[in-house]
Amino acid sequence: MNLKLNFVSALLFFLLLTCCFQIPLSFEQAPAVLSSFVVLDPNGNDITDKSLVAGGAYTVKFTIEIGATLSDNILLSTSMEKSGNEFWTLENNYAGVDTSTWTPGSQSIMFQAKEGIAEFTLNGMIPGDITEQQLQDIQKTVHSLQQFSILILSLESMEILDDKTYTITDQTIITYENLLSDKRKILSETSMDAKYSELALSIVNEAETLTSFGFYDDAIVLLSTIPNSDFPEPPMTTTLYMAASISFALISLILAFLFYRARTSNSFLVSYVNDKANRLDLVLVRAQRIDKELATEIESIKKELEHLE
Repeated sequence: MNLKLNFVSALLFFLLLTCCFQIPLSFEQAPAVLSSFVVLDPNGNDITDKSLVAGGAYTVKFTIEIGATLSDNILLSTSMEKSGNEFWTLENNYAGVDTSTWTPGSQSIMFQAKEGIAEFTLNGMIPGDITEQQLQDIQKTVHSLQQFSILILSLESMEILDDKTYTITDQTIITYENLLSDKRKILSETSMDAKYSELALSIVNEAETLTSFGFYDDAIVLLSTIPNSDFPEPPMTTTLYMAASISFALISLILAFLFYRARTSNSFLVSYVNDKANRLDLVLVRAQRIDKELATEIESIKKELEHLE
């Protein structure tokens, strides 16, 4: 019994000793930490946990806790563009920053790592074109979400201690997401002819396909063909023809883009063409019940896709 008790006591003592020695180890790994971090929009709203918008100006308030004076210096960096005269403002009397020699108008600042608390404000703007790419061959602009570092805390030795990275969206992507949400709500809550509902849902699917390749502007145009009210019963041929024509024209645009981006990957292009041709078979069956002229055009587009193989 005493042997067991001694063993348990020794084990507890060993665990306690281990914990004690882990404290300085973890401290050594993180000599400076961000103890507070808040992102504000131009209206002063806290958007720390939200995406940021390309072209938007933001204010970042943060606090750094330095546990001990180090021989290494601390480096603060941002990838944002200047929105005013200066990026950085020191909000307290932290001894490590010499405000007579520092350069708050630079994207990066360096200061001595002295034990204490440093409070900063960072003002900057997200580049307006970070989410856009121009495709000159087809004269189109594609949009995509981007990851962007607004604040990096590191040592002069380039050891990164913290990196505040945000997802960047833009107004075009936001407009599309809001429009998509509105159209889905309308289609789920509105009573309409089944044939019109099928076509409207296929238009939504094609719009999502467009955005997967960055064609948000064209996806917005396509979604806009779905009315907000006054759905025809039975569906009017002219309305269906217009919406479907826009849809399949934009499919052709995707194929042109794929050829531009993936011409060195023929298997990828063939796979995509096969998928679209198979989907057109299903749409063709429905279209033949509604409009023979529309069905003829779909059949023509399907043959063109098969010819691309």
